[in-house]
Amino acid sequence: MSGKKEVARIVRKHSTIVDAKTLADFFGLTSTRIHQLAAKEGMPKKARGQFDLLLCARWYVAYLQKKIEKRSVEIGGEPTALSHERVRGLKVNAEIKEIELAKLRGEFVAIQDVRKVFVDLVLMTKARILAMPPRIATDVMGETSRVMIQAKIEKGLRDALSHLAEDGSNHTPRRA
Repeated sequence: MSGKKEVARIVRKHSTIVDAKTLADFFGLTSTRIHQLAAKEGMPKKARGQFDLLLCARWYVAYLQKKIEKRSVEIGGEPTALSHERVRGLKVNAEIKEIELAKLRGEFVAIQDVRKVFVDLVLMTKARILAMPPRIATDVMGETSRVMIQAKIEKGLRDALSHLAEDGSNHTPRRA
């Protein structure tokens, strides 16, 4: 026999009809609440003011389970009694603490600091490139061989690039 059929058989066999006051005492509720549950929530009743105790107990357990499910939120696959807003708040607080920990460990870089370093490096690169023509001009002056001129320009570019690489590796951002 299936589980539902067995439960139905037991309920029919051991059926006890009680009034609203008795049912209320059994559930720890008021008679008014029992009538509300019957009228608005669908609690089964036999007749006016008459309730099947086992059938109502089974219905009330299912009703409470549904109420708990509505209010619960799954965290890691486990249902909890926390609301969605509370869970969101807990997640935000956890993320804030992770950021603070990353700052303490020196693993956190603020976007404005990255911007400052990037802008400084771009400005330094621009200055180095614009400073090259006057330096190279004196080296190539009077040179007639295209190969020698090209070699001196390449040497000047390599010097500037290696200087930038050194400057960038130990760069400290300027303070705003």
